[in-house]
Amino acid sequence: MLPLRSLTTALAFSVSTLCGLSAQAQVQAPAFTSYQQFNDSLIAQFNRDDFKASEAYSSPALRQVEAAGSMTKFLTGLKAKTGRITATVPLREQGKRHEFEWRGEKQNLRVMLVSSVPGVLDDYFISDFIAQPNARTTPALTDNRQQSPLDQAVHRAATLYMQHPDAAGLSIGIYQGGKMSVYNYGEVEKGSGHRPTAATYYDLGSVAKTFVGTLLAQAVLDKKLKLDDDIRKYLPGSYPNLAFEGEPIRVLHLANHTSGMPTTAQVYSPARKEWQSKLSLVERTAYYNQYSADSLLRDMHQFQLATKPGTTYLYNGVAMLVLQLLLERVYQQPYEQLVTKYVRTRFGMADTKRVLSATEHQRYATGYDKRQQPQQHPNYTGYWGGPNMSSTAADLLKYAAANLAEREPAVRLAHQRTHGAEGEFGMGLSWMLDTDTNGSSRVYHDGQSIGFNTRFVLYPEQKLGIVLLVNENISQSRLTQLEQYLKQELPPVASASLTKSVR
Repeated sequence: MLPLRSLTTALAFSVSTLCGLSAQAQVQAPAFTSYQQFNDSLIAQFNRDDFKASEAYSSPALRQVEAAGSMTKFLTGLKAKTGRITATVPLREQGKRHEFEWRGEKQNLRVMLVSSVPGVLDDYFISDFIAQPNARTTPALTDNRQQSPLDQAVHRAATLYMQHPDAAGLSIGIYQGGKMSVYNYGEVEKGSGHRPTAATYYDLGSVAKTFVGTLLAQAVLDKKLKLDDDIRKYLPGSYPNLAFEGEPIRVLHLANHTSGMPTTAQVYSPARKEWQSKLSLVERTAYYNQYSADSLLRDMHQFQLATKPGTTYLYNGVAMLVLQLLLERVYQQPYEQLVTKYVRTRFGMADTKRVLSATEHQRYATGYDKRQQPQQHPNYTGYWGGPNMSSTAADLLKYAAANLAEREPAVRLAHQRTHGAEGEFGMGLSWMLDTDTNGSSRVYHDGQSIGFNTRFVLYPEQKLGIVLLVNENISQSRLTQLEQYLKQELPPVASASLTKSVR
């Protein structure tokens, strides 16, 4: 690592910002002899507000996915929020990736240049996921013994995450080389002095959609339905509106977010939304639970499709609820009963469910919304919003192991690409598919609910699973940064003997 060098220029950036654009083409490089020199030039340009000069380094492919002026506009709007950059230091290089730390008066930045030659930007990522000058000084509670290389790698990543003043609790699950490990940081309730454990419950948010997709795969194998079936085959009554230009919504379209359905079942007036926001937890739970499968079926008569089914990806929680409803109808069982039994018998997951008992609720972490207001978790059982589930780090590691092994035919089917070109972002059956910056295949889903964020990621080629659970809503992008940094820091695995280390 080169020594720090003082700089006399200023750069702007924003807290919790992640910027990345994928591209691979090369252009003729300016006269830079090293990436260190290229990095210094970028800083100097930022210092004098010459953002257009920085944008000019974009490769042709990068220009195809980023509109002209986007980088300039982005950096111009962020400049006043960072303060002066007083020093820089290289962090690491791997292939085309070159990382630098930029140290500023108000915050520090992690800058990754993805570049084929110095002076060409094929891609770039900038975030605040690095040690900060205003970080909390009191170490977070943890059960990490910091003994093994894995312990130490996790601790480096977790420490960066927990430095944020709004961080509450964090559970990290690692499935690597056949070994399951859980590490816990922070508190289940701020000020309580009680840290999370492997058995602490968190709300999974949209990660719950992966269970719907896996159950759909099982239903296909059980010959309960087919992926290319018109969904109206399983609905009571007539729905002529659930087609566009003669193309009906098919079961597959619900699972890969290409149905063209509206993303909200009902549109509320501003006054109604204001009224809902003032409901107590008990009142809000009762209100949302009144919205049943029959309510959704009634509102579906008013749906107007925006696009031809199967053509356009648009993330859609309502479509997933319709899929959940279809599964109830073809199996003639409540979804809660279906999914709880399935994950318990197939994956050994006894702590993954929608409805918790009073005793189980005692293990639930208190969530904190963006205003840092505590949110106790209710039992949502209705058809409002999107599929929901609660689980623990220990249970989700079992889920990771089962998905990586793919011994269950339904798991294999759920991972098969149904939308998007190979190597690009796409969908399986509710699972998201893409590659990381190293080109490694990734199967994943993120989740956010009031007071909770989740990231669940599988890397099949490395047989690696990462589970991240937090009881706050700082930002989903920050959790993504934690996962990516953690994968980068993990030590290599020598063997694949199955052991467990959960706390």
